Amino acid sequence: MEEFKEQQRAIWDSGDYAALSEYISQVGELVVERAGVGAGMDVLDVACGTGNAALPAARAGAKVTGLDLAPKLLNAGREKAAAAGVEVEFVEGDAEELPFADDSFDRVFSTFGHMFAPRHRRTAGEIARVCRTGGAIGICCWTPEGAVGATFAAIGPYMPPPPDFAEPPILWGTEAHVHEMFDAVATGYSFERHSATIEWESADGFADYFMDRFGPMVTAREMLGERFAEVSERTLAVWGDYNEADDGSLRLPQEYLLSVIRL
Repeated sequence: MEEFKEQQRAIWDSGDYAALSEYISQVGELVVERAGVGAGMDVLDVACGTGNAALPAARAGAKVTGLDLAPKLLNAGREKAAAAGVEVEFVEGDAEELPFADDSFDRVFSTFGHMFAPRHRRTAGEIARVCRTGGAIGICCWTPEGAVGATFAAIGPYMPPPPDFAEPPILWGTEAHVHEMFDAVATGYSFERHSATIEWESADGFADYFMDRFGPMVTAREMLGERFAEVSERTLAVWGDYNEADDGSLRLPQEYLLSVIRL
């Protein structure tokens, strides 16, 4: 398990996710709104990356902690918080073993990060454990039928097989899985589907930008060598299927499920 965590840390420390995360920053704004974050609340952003949800929560007046496994992402989050003039405590840690006491937070949320923790029930249990009764959990995850889910499916055969204990991240993008993970503690749910749309002058242009910066793609290129061209081809084929533009540019809707779980 420790070896797997080190691999995950190395993957997310590669590339430049800080730059990419700007293109989905609106997701963090929305989950903070839907979770009802307000002034004076204690909130936690799990697998926070560079702080897409942590920063708007801080702007709303909450006392915010952001936790992530990757030091490079945390450092980028600190820089972004300083530039924005907000206060966030960034902590290195694991979504499966949150270093906080029971009932520590009024709101707990995650935008895409927690879905990559390998053991889903353990991750859900930790998120619920640190959230106070009467509080809320907000999570955003890519859906299997959306462009990101289809991309994962297309390139999966080129990636190393996951360990036996790891569940597919994309399961979190289904209402049934969210229910399965939280029904033991939840008092209510709300679900919404949205898209984080990428607009670029061309699909090839965004592919170059994306594959130079997204940690899993950077790692795959190093691992596959010349065969990485097949990953690029498959990715572009999926994007072609989902592209809403008809003028040679890219308008790529990336569907995600926003779930709010009330405790």
